[in-house]
Amino acid sequence: MAKKFRGLGGKSFSNKNMSKLLKEAQKMQEELKQRMNELEEKLENLEIVKSVGGGAVLIKMNGHYKVKEINIDPELIKDDPEMVTDLLIAAFNDAVDEAKKIYDEEMKKINPNIAAEGLGFSDII
Repeated sequence: MAKKFRGLGGKSFSNKNMSKLLKEAQKMQEELKQRMNELEEKLENLEIVKSVGGGAVLIKMNGHYKVKEINIDPELIKDDPEMVTDLLIAAFNDAVDEAKKIYDEEMKKINPNIAAEGLGFSDII
């Protein structure tokens, strides 16, 4: 006879049931790991393009907040170099906000419970 123990709200579990439960948990963990790896790859290859100032400043960033390209209209640098700083900040912040939004949406697809409003992992990075 299989040995039983009490746990999880007083329910009895046999070694056989516990083994099945552990296998299911391991399978879920492997699936989550695979989906997270897929998300990481997607974010790495994602291209977010933000343009501000009527196209005077353009930033390209991936989903990991890595800036890949910055284009600044040379006329803007000559005419109003102080404006360049403001436009760069605006474009960068827009791109970061977009990356966070995409990350949270993708996390909700993976696990809606973890990525509930206000609990997205992007809130801590």
